[in-house]
Amino acid sequence: MESPFYVELLSSSLNSYELKKFRVQHDETQLTNYLCKIAKKHQKENLNKIYLVRQRTSDSLVAWFALKAATLPYNDKDEVFLTPAIEMTHFAVDERYKAISYDENSMKTGEFIFWNHILETAKEAAQKIACKDLFIFAIDTPKLVNYYKTRLCFRELENIEDKNFFEYAEPDYDDGCKFMFFPLS
Repeated sequence: MESPFYVELLSSSLNSYELKKFRVQHDETQLTNYLCKIAKKHQKENLNKIYLVRQRTSDSLVAWFALKAATLPYNDKDEVFLTPAIEMTHFAVDERYKAISYDENSMKTGEFIFWNHILETAKEAAQKIACKDLFIFAIDTPKLVNYYKTRLCFRELENIEDKNFFEYAEPDYDDGCKFMFFPLS
């Protein structure tokens, strides 16, 4: 089955008006602000790759996500080193599309995009360069953390020493967020 969506990189020539029409739920204005005011600059400076997910039949902007290369601290008993990874810095689905199901398993829009487009992009990168995990710093709310764990199969760190070890990797803008990862191999 062909995906009902296609993915394109954010273009510097894209009309910002279209980006401003993107609707997020719960007044998550930081996502809209990033997309409208910062994303093009980050894309141009190669600090983040921003992907727009569009509906194939209408070209409507359904979702967007951002990925960048990163390293994670890895603590293996007596050895500490950095391991290559991909950070999913942003992922947002337009609220008008969130509840729509796209397959026989009633997979909603965000899940479908993650499994068929985000993960595909990350795995393609992992085939070309060393890359162990896809990770996020999720807003630490029970509903969102549960969604990432149950629907998208992200994992939390179990070992308290590892949790403390990863605290220093958390960016300032994600203060209070929860580190979660998805193994790519």
